[in-house]
Amino acid sequence: MKIVLINGSPRKNGAIGKTLTYIKDYLEKNNSGLIIEYIKLIDYNIKYCVGCEICYKTGKCNITDDNVENIRDIIKLSDGIIFSSPNYASNVTGLFKTFYDRVHMTMEQLLYRKPCITLTVYENLMGHKVTHILKEMVMNSGGYTVNSLTIKNEFNKNPLTDNNKGKIEKSCKKLVKSIRKNNPPLFSKIYTKIAVNIFLKPFVYKDKEKHNGIINSWKENKIVKI
Repeated sequence: MKIVLINGSPRKNGAIGKTLTYIKDYLEKNNSGLIIEYIKLIDYNIKYCVGCEICYKTGKCNITDDNVENIRDIIKLSDGIIFSSPNYASNVTGLFKTFYDRVHMTMEQLLYRKPCITLTVYENLMGHKVTHILKEMVMNSGGYTVNSLTIKNEFNKNPLTDNNKGKIEKSCKKLVKSIRKNNPPLFSKIYTKIAVNIFLKPFVYKDKEKHNGIINSWKENKIVKI
């Protein structure tokens, strides 16, 4: 069983970093044989998506020198993911958004049937708006959110209060349980089916050659019949 932690904060050891480190230690301590991959996006010089749509045809981004495709492959082979971003101007960070643009998750339904946790830390207002953005990203990419952690925290303060630790541990247990159960909730199944068959499939299949990478990804993940 493999879980990937994605840190979308430019501050490696800020509130998001401290929370993810606690999550990593808790999961490893309480789940024998669990593999954790902790990715700090700030460690990568992530370049902007240029809208070339090469990934639609080949299944791979045309930009190859910043290791974003390696992150994509790690997500693809994972059993569960934790996506995190602090609140920057009532949104995810620019770093996280650039990562999301580049990793081409939505069209390929890269999170298909994968349980996820979203984590947001905010200081004043609109923390739940960032949570909504992250949950929508997960849902639109074929996954589902087992729990969302939206933590209010003063700047440069430690978010790991006893109350927050309890919420974090509860979320981790839900994630592991969902991975082992391997049965997405009915709402997620219906939403993904509608998204693929009504919105994505007509667009993709009208030009199969142009969207060959997407079609191959769907077939590999058994989203569509071969």
